[in-house]
Amino acid sequence: MRLPTSASICVLAAFFATPVLAQDNRSLARANFEQADRNHDGKLSKSEFRVFIDENARDNIGRAAMVKRYGAYDTAFEQLDGNKDGFVARSEIAGAKKK
Repeated sequence: MRLPTSASICVLAAFFATPVLAQDNRSLARANFEQADRNHDGKLSKSEFRVFIDENARDNIGRAAMVKRYGAYDTAFEQLDGNKDGFVARSEIAGAKKK
């Protein structure tokens, strides 16, 4: 397991400090989640999460572009995987935005 660098910590702090998404961005983020969830199980594996971040970065949603730019996918995934089951559920993403 890699320890987070100061850059990835800053990226995550900015990612989680993002205000609640506007309605249009929430709709896009939901669509991006559905697109990334290739097996339609309602949760994202690490590879699916990478697709989700890349799609959100392309759509300029939240701080996904920063996560992508710094390659902080694993760190962001681990922070969002609240129950540590190896997947990120939609509810875990929504819960992080409220913190």
